[in-house]
Order: sequence, then C-alpha cells, then structure tokens
Amino acid sequence: MKYPPLTLGWFLYQTPIDNLEFIGEKEALNKTISGISVLDNPDGVNWIKKNEIILTTGYIFYNNAEVQKKIIADLHAIDCTAFCIKVKRFFDKIPETIIEEAAKYRLPLVSVPFYHGYSSIISVINQSFMEQNISKQQYILNEAEKFHELFLKKEGIMKILERISGYTDSIAMVTTTAHVPIYYHIPTSKYGELFQLHKIHVNPSKVSNDDGANEDRGMRIFYCNDTRLTFQTFLLPDKRHYLCIDVTKKELNETIMEILKQVLSVIALELSSMQLHAKAFAQKNYYDSFFYMLTDIKNKSIEEIQLICDTYSFPCHLKRVCITLECESKENKLFRSLYNAINQKLIQLNQKYFLCHNENHIVIFLLYSRQTPNVEAISLANQTVIQLSDSMKDYHSFFRLGISRCHTSYASIARAYEESLQTLHLQTSSGPPPLISSYTRQFAYHLLTQLTSYEVRKIYEDTVSILVAHDEENKSELFVTLKAYLEQSLSLTDTAQKLFIHRNTLTSRLTTIKKLLCTELTSMEEIFHLYMGVCAAQLLNNM
Repeated sequence: MKYPPLTLGWFLYQTPIDNLEFIGEKEALNKTISGISVLDNPDGVNWIKKNEIILTTGYIFYNNAEVQKKIIADLHAIDCTAFCIKVKRFFDKIPETIIEEAAKYRLPLVSVPFYHGYSSIISVINQSFMEQNISKQQYILNEAEKFHELFLKKEGIMKILERISGYTDSIAMVTTTAHVPIYYHIPTSKYGELFQLHKIHVNPSKVSNDDGANEDRGMRIFYCNDTRLTFQTFLLPDKRHYLCIDVTKKELNETIMEILKQVLSVIALELSSMQLHAKAFAQKNYYDSFFYMLTDIKNKSIEEIQLICDTYSFPCHLKRVCITLECESKENKLFRSLYNAINQKLIQLNQKYFLCHNENHIVIFLLYSRQTPNVEAISLANQTVIQLSDSMKDYHSFFRLGISRCHTSYASIARAYEESLQTLHLQTSSGPPPLISSYTRQFAYHLLTQLTSYEVRKIYEDTVSILVAHDEENKSELFVTLKAYLEQSLSLTDTAQKLFIHRNTLTSRLTTIKKLLCTELTSMEEIFHLYMGVCAAQLLNNM
C-alpha cells in the first residue's frame, strides 16, 4: 500500500494554514516532510533532522547577517525540507539578503503570516502523521491476516512465498540456517530477465570479506543460475530457517519490513506442519482411521466424517480428484523415496493437495475450490499427473496410477478413492496395464461394469460379435481396426498410422466392416453403440 507522502506542496496548498508564500524552485514542492521543528536559538540546528520543516520568528538572526548565512548553510547541510519564517513580527517580509543566500543553496523558504501560531502549524502536521500511521498499522494487520488465512486454509508454503514475492516483485525464498535453499518463488517478470535455463539452480556463495559485512546487516549473497543476487534475510522463530528476499535492485521499504516481521511466525508454523506431516510417514498406523472411513463411509454420519477429516486436516469443503499410486511394496525403500518425491513435486507445482498412504498405496487428493467447474478440475488434475509422472521416471516400474472423477460432497470422499482403485484394477486388454489410468477416459467400461453379465454380453452380441467371428474364420483384423478407428475419432490418417497399415488397406477393411455391421458409421447413436460393443468385448475377454 502506498500512502500519499506529506510534501512541501501538500503543506503549502492542502492544509488549513492559509496565505503561505513560497520562495524557491518548483522542484522543491515534491520534497517530503518527516517532521517539524522550531528554531529559537542558533544551537538548535544541532537537533534538526533531515526533511523537517523548520519554523522561526527570525529573532535569533534579526539584524545579524553572519548568523543568517550560517543558519542557512547549516540547514542546507542537514537537507531540511523548508525554512519557514513568520513575518510581521521582527521582519515585515523576508529580507532580500536571506532570499539571495537561500537561493545559493537552493533552500526553499516559506513566508508565514504572523497570526498562525506554532501550535496550530505543528498540530496540522502531527495530526496528518498520526492518521497515516494508524492507516499504515491497519494495513499491516490486514495484510498479516491474509497470511494467517493462507495457513488456516492449508494453501501451502508456495502460496505464502508467492504472496510475499508480490510485494517486492522479486524472489522470495526459505533456506536452512546453513543457507541451503528449500523452497522459493520466482515472479514471472524475472524469468526472462534472469533465468533462461529449464531448471533453476539457487546456491549460496562462498563467504568473502564483503559477504561477511553483508551478513552483519542481515544480507546474504546467492547465485541463481550464475547470477549474483543479494537477499535480505529474516531468521524465523523456529531458529532453523531463514526467509530471504531478493533486494538486488530495490531495498525493502519500512511497510513491507513490518508486514514480513508479522508473518515470520506463520511461515515457521507452516514449515513445522510440513515436518509433522513427514514424520507421520514413519508411523505405520497413522492414517488407519482415515482409510477406515474411506472403506466404511456408508456407516458414517456427516458429523463423523467431518470429525475425522478435521483430525487429519483434510479440507472436506473443497472439490477433489483422487489419485492412487499402487506400488509393488511398502517395505521397499523406493516407497518412502517416491512418497517424499511426490510431496516435494506437488509443493513445487503450487498445487493444493492432501497426501496420505496405506499398505502399498500412496493416495493424493488434488483439491479445488467449489467454484471450479468439474471439467476444469479434471483437466487440471490430468496436467498435474503428467507433470508428476515426468518427474518420477525413475519410479515408473515401481507403481501404477489411477485417477478418479471430480467429487464434492462429504460422502463422495470415499467414492473418489474407490474410483481411483477401480480405474487401476479395470482390465480392458490382454496386454500389460498402462502406467496411468483415468476413470473419465474409461467411462464406457465403468458404465458397463454396472450392468449384469447378461446385459454386457447382449451389447456385445448385438454389435461387434460378427466382426470377432469373421476374424476367427478368416484370420482378419476387423475388430482391432474398428476399435482403433473409433479411438482415433474416425480419422483415416491417424488410424492407419496407429495400425501401421497403408491408408488404402484401412479403407478396404472399413468397407468390409460397414457391410458386416450394416452401417455407414455416420450416425452418432450407431457410433456410440458400436463403441460400447467394443468395450463390452474387451471386458468379456478379460472376465
């Protein structure tokens, strides 16, 4: 928040103190005011501070040109904002000698009518300072409250750093007391300027004499992709971490410093919460009650569900997509390593999530606001899964992953988990199961599993069974061709490429398929019916 500064122009033209006469250069009107002092004797100059307005009757240098010159020179050296002289007391007007001397030093002068008392002038300025200070303190408290809300809503350390970074448009970072970076947020504006590499490396510099002097002032040097940056550091209340802010180009102003001091405890609490979550991994039965709720939710009331969710800090008021990783074994060291890697990656992605584990399952609930449309939540979840998978390539042989639909209600917490497992265990082909399975992409199969075996077989017999029979008798591949054609959205080019056959060969096969099925494959209803038949055939083949 930026407050309108108290300037000389404000004092002259926006206060109730009327009939002030300004003598000086126009640029001086922008000089800020830090306070106000009264000069009653020449020695009083020693207590005047920079950017103050100085009030005097002129008695101390009345008829003494040498004292006039010395005081003006001293006020210039201090860099006061303006020298205000009351007239109609000892001077009818400010003498030309004083005006000329002040002009040499470019010191602004103000002629003040005799009827304005010191107390009224001082009161106007001090009252304005007080009002600004109250507004500033309220602003600081309001901003600090926003960080408390981030913590209580479990938005995560990256959201907190992102908000801090927004005040300065620079890097915000958390390090250990050994200055090892743990988490950092880099504003978008800095990427093009500093970071051309795909991966960003942040490392502390080796301490030099200059760096040692910086540390004494709470500064620390880091190298970001070989770019030397200076950071202002703040020791967190846990005495184990620093908050570091990039001040290479611009130092922190007083207001931002006050806000940061207010939120250091929030950051320490967030880090402590994350450490408790990590320790929970070592407790074999830590999540038992939560998973028991997931498997026995039909017998739980809304109040019981909410109580268990509150116990585990699960934000049940948010929309959720469940992702379950089924691993080869929980005892394998890879399980713990994979769990930690997922946690770190989700933090880096700035994704709101709940992470837990049970037996050989690692379960992630990706969380979204209730205003997020379901289709958008599913799309975002799929993007997150792709990013997770890309960063976990060393573990691909160790796990398989299932994604649920998007759910909102309390009871659907268990439904989301159940869907992720169903997706994992649904066999739709005779080949090896895929690394990633999605409920929405398997939706036709899941619809069919809700039907009786008779209905599933009936759909198969009424649609594609004739193609299967033809393939068995003639050693053809019509069923596989139709399946690929439907999966490739009826694209001849894409289907031919997937089957590794010539386009003319595909066209010939499709002609035979259309003849056997008595269809031109142009009606959406017929296409849907045939696709359900293809899915039914695969389910029956794996029963």
